[in-house]
Amino acid sequence: MPERSLGEWLRYLEQLHPVDIDLGLARVRKAAEQLALFPYGPEVITVAGTNGKGSVVFGTECILRAHGRRTGRYTSPHLLSFNERIAVDGCPVSDGQIVAAFDAIEAARGDVTLTYFEFATLAAYWIFRELRVDVAVMEVGLGGRLDAVNLVDSDIAVITAIDLDHQHWLGDTVEQIAPEKAAIARPGRPVVLAEADYPDTLFHTLDDIGAVPLRAGREWSWRYEGDLQLSLKDHRESITVPLPDGLRPSNLGAALQASAVSLGQTFDPQKSREALRTLSVPARRQTISFAGRALLLDVAHNPAAMVALVEHLKARPVPGKTFAALGLMKDKDLAGMAASLATAVDGACALAIPGIDRAAAPEAVWQALDDVGIAIPQGEFTADAVWSQLLDGSAAGDRLVICGSFYSVAGIMELLNIELPSTPSVSS
Repeated sequence: MPERSLGEWLRYLEQLHPVDIDLGLARVRKAAEQLALFPYGPEVITVAGTNGKGSVVFGTECILRAHGRRTGRYTSPHLLSFNERIAVDGCPVSDGQIVAAFDAIEAARGDVTLTYFEFATLAAYWIFRELRVDVAVMEVGLGGRLDAVNLVDSDIAVITAIDLDHQHWLGDTVEQIAPEKAAIARPGRPVVLAEADYPDTLFHTLDDIGAVPLRAGREWSWRYEGDLQLSLKDHRESITVPLPDGLRPSNLGAALQASAVSLGQTFDPQKSREALRTLSVPARRQTISFAGRALLLDVAHNPAAMVALVEHLKARPVPGKTFAALGLMKDKDLAGMAASLATAVDGACALAIPGIDRAAAPEAVWQALDDVGIAIPQGEFTADAVWSQLLDGSAAGDRLVICGSFYSVAGIMELLNIELPSTPSVSS
């Protein structure tokens, strides 16, 4: 049989398992054992939470590379190409490396069926081991306890803010969701908590596990006054680092604390500062100049993320008006997110997300926007039509915001040939 290309592999994986999301570790663990993935060599830092996971992963990986560590970075979903999900030393791996991983998994899995995400996660773990990274920084896809990333024991866990999202799988309250996130922790190992407040159920779960919590505001702390100032556990002197625009202080703080735990006494504040000066996380309140407008890209795809985006917009007024385009999945709180967005924009369009069964109908998104008085009349909902409408209806000095699902942001990025931010080079 001729070797599949990466594109052919991805199309194959999309139909391999009967459902897109099938939480549970039994199948993927069996496949990992047949792949001889255990014992796993690299140090593992696992990041869970509702929002901010990607920022923590990118920040942690950037700091570790600055200290000379060879890093693996796993994130999902991707924006422009699958390769973004699996990066070594800050650079996406090649098609050939991913195909080699897929070939190895396919040969080993036998009759075990795997979801697209499970296949990708095994590929990341396999590639990081094969390329002998020092540390793998892994973003949990959904929840934590039953997510494929949780297959390998974390040496350090990080938990970002917890809010309502994916209730169908995780629970209807933050009290129910918190234990799912906390389950990435391991007995006797540190878990960095990015926020000061969490439901009691999170701490009960960590106690049951026997993990060692490092709580923001207690074991470590931060404050933001133009720069981010931190006091980190086991490091006597406070440090000051720049806060890249668009990142929340708590998430960058958690990345620094996790890095400091990993590096121990070799943690160097100066190396961290220099690395963070050029850190940019794709589509996390990423702003670029386009045709005299400020174009902001943000994958705010749940209510808490939308609130954070709105706070960002209000804190950074522009000379002109602000217009938005929004595309969402149908399991999201369309009305609530539209209401939040309405407090920070002068008008908004709905974006279609073609080819995705979970996507909300653009007409439903538009109706939610219209119900709060910000819908711009539309005839079409394609990325091309929406972008033309926003550009024609705005002027120099205005701000255009593309937000919501990764798919909706990626659609505009592809249309405009916007590349991902370059990975900053670092030296040890």
